[in-house]
Order: sequence, then C-alpha cells, then structure tokens
Amino acid sequence: MQKVITLTMKEQQRYEVIRDSLRKLIKVKEASLLLNISLRQIYRLRKRVKEEGIKGVMHHLKDKVSSKRIPEKTKVKIKELYKEKYFGFNLSHFTEYLNEKEKIKASRESVRKILREDNLYPREAKKQPKHRIRREPAAQEGLLSQLDTSEHLWLPALGKESQLILLVDDATNKLQDGKFVLSDSTLENMKVLEGFFRQKGLPSAIYLDKDSKFKTSRHESIHYNLKGEPYPDTQIKRALDELGITLIYAGSPQAKGRIERDFKTLQDRLINELKLHHIKSLDGANHYLKEEFIPKWNRRFAREPKVKELAYRPIPQDINLSDILCIKEERTVYPENTISYKNTKYQILPDPCRASYAKAKVEVSEHLDGKLSIIYKGRKLKFKKIQSLKNQRENSLKDDISIPKDRDAENSAFCKKDDIFILQQHSAAHPLIILLIYVIYKMEGGDRNERD
Repeated sequence: MQKVITLTMKEQQRYEVIRDSLRKLIKVKEASLLLNISLRQIYRLRKRVKEEGIKGVMHHLKDKVSSKRIPEKTKVKIKELYKEKYFGFNLSHFTEYLNEKEKIKASRESVRKILREDNLYPREAKKQPKHRIRREPAAQEGLLSQLDTSEHLWLPALGKESQLILLVDDATNKLQDGKFVLSDSTLENMKVLEGFFRQKGLPSAIYLDKDSKFKTSRHESIHYNLKGEPYPDTQIKRALDELGITLIYAGSPQAKGRIERDFKTLQDRLINELKLHHIKSLDGANHYLKEEFIPKWNRRFAREPKVKELAYRPIPQDINLSDILCIKEERTVYPENTISYKNTKYQILPDPCRASYAKAKVEVSEHLDGKLSIIYKGRKLKFKKIQSLKNQRENSLKDDISIPKDRDAENSAFCKKDDIFILQQHSAAHPLIILLIYVIYKMEGGDRNERD
C-alpha cells in the first residue's frame, strides 16, 4: 500500500518550480526570483528532488515525533496528579507545582492540552470587558498602599466565611501584610496597619473604599444639622490623620481593580494551597500566609517600580503607635470621680495635679491589646475598675429582697406556691421579682408540706 503524501500550497508551488527548472523550462535565476530564495538553495532543492522526488521539497522533520514530546506515562501522571492532589488549581498554578514540587518539566500550554484531552479543565466563557481608563501605578514603593477586605470561604473547615484583610503596594503589587479574621472590625484593621507600619514604615497615602470603618457616609441627623457640625471622623481616619497619612477613597470597586484582581487570584491559589497543606485553623492560615505565601507571591508577581528608591517614612521616635492606633472616646467624669465605658465603671484615683476631676472631659483610649487608658490634657490618669453596671443592678436587686434566716422546720421555705400565685395575681408585682422569689423557693427545697 502506497503512502499518501500531503503537501502544503507552499510546498506544492516549490515542487512545480523546481520541476520546471530541472526540465529546463525556466532558468535557475528565474526559479530563485519566483520562490524568493537564494541560488544556493535552488541548487540544493534541485539535488534533493532528483534523489527523493516530491519528498525533496518537504522538511525532513515533517510527520516525525518530536524529541521533546512528553511521554505518555508522564501525561498519565499529570492527569492523575491533577485529579487526586491538585484539583481546582488553575493552569499556571498547577504548572508551577509540577515544575517545582513534582519535578515534571512541562510548559503551561502543554499542561493545558493534556488536561483538555479528558476535559479535566473546561474552557471558561470570557465576559466582554467594559471600556475604562487606566490609572498609572505609583512611581515608588511606599507612596501608595491599597487596603481592602475580602469575605470568602477561605477555610471550609470553619463552616462559615472568614475575612482576609490585605495591604498591597500600588507601585510593585507586593503583598505588604495580611491577616485572616472572623470579623472585619476597626480593631482588626488597626492591628494589620500597626504590624505593617512597624515592619516597613509609614506610606504617604492609603487607597481604600467608603466602608463605614473608614468614612462616615450616613446622612446627618437633625441634631447635627442644628449644630451645623458634621459627623466626627472614624477611628481609622482620625488615627491616620495623626500619623500624616492621606486617605484616598475609591468611588467604585473598579477604581481599586488591582487589589480586587489580587483577591481573585488569592481565592484561587491561596485556598488550594491551604487545602494542600491541610491547614484548617485561623492561626495556621495566618502563619502560612505570612511565612510562606506572601514571600512566594512577591517573588512571582511583584514588578519593578519606576523609581527604585523606597518612599516609606520612618516612625518618629516621640510617637507611640499604641497611643494612636486605638479607639478614643470622650467621657465626662461623674461627681464621685468615676466614668463609665462599655457598661463598666472606673474610679479615677487621687491625683496631686488636681483635687477632683468631677465634670472634667477626659479621653478613654482602648488599645489593641485590650488595655485602657484615661487621659486628661495629654496626661494619663491612674484608675481602677469598680464593677460592671450589669452586676451592680443585679446586686442592688438582690439586696432589696431579704431572706429570713431563722424559721421553724415546717416553715423553712422562704415562700410557698400559694405566695407565688398571690404575687402573680397582684398587678403591681414586677415579673423579675416574681422570678427571683421562685428561684429562691427552689433553692430552699420547695414546699415541704408537699413532700410530707
């Protein structure tokens, strides 16, 4: 059975010109002009066509298996690794792990073709992008940082969605710091900022959205309208203003698209790596994020800025970050030199600088480690915790009810069911008092007459 030889249009034209040259229908120089190749190449082709015939115009490697072709055993192993160990990884991420961890050398395109053979990696439909104007990145590292939070099922073992607070440098796309938390609160954002400031320094500006933690955006009430004053700044806005850091608010999620795209990549890569290393807790995820993932990300995705000199500002020696990155609220001191904060009373201790602080305006600072400070005109006051207001109310209510100690054996119970029934019928009896009497009745052993 004769083998069928398939020629391209270019090869067919080349064969016909060389054949006419061999038949002396055209000159060698005319063949060179027709095929746009040198005379030396025409002579080579004439010789090959004489010896091999029509195969002489074909490339010698045509229809031959490449020496760099991936063996079938390796293809099967790549498919098994993806199905059993790396399922869910994107093509680039999977290829990196094949090259680095599994020691299988293959390009991304080769891996894509192998996985597509068994439809292990289906094609995703691409959305038509909208026309937007690109914002140029900052020129130096440290000029502009982006701060944002992503709510996602980062750790499926927790059974609920968690939050990833992230700081990204705008000039280099480096991950500056990050933390997994259960609540995207003001204190958690301040902890991330404090760790970043102590490690790198102070950036010139931070780019963030208009979340209520960063900007007070609700409509002003009639009380503020009558006073003619705006709402006070948020705690983060106040702290960053004290540090001389400018806040730039994004008008839409697309405006801070760089960090949004980073979150999309993290939701793909980071989740799979946490699953690969069997990490199921927040502490373990935070340790892996800071010690392993962020350095690897910065090596893989960081870009060179226009100006290589760093723009971070050092923290001034006379500034204590703990006294700035905290919750600050104003309180008026009661006549007995006490203040209330978060349903708890605190007693201001005697001070040689002032006889009494009654009616004075003091500042209460709740630090990131949970400690409190009471400050009056820049001076920290000594104080002690008295008692929570809730416990005070419960104790005062118990003091109103006296329990007689000396009773006869048959009347040892504080009250009987008939007494409780009478209290229930009395319209003036408070329900809480009835409940307390019933509890005391049970503690005393109930109605002894019933047991007799």
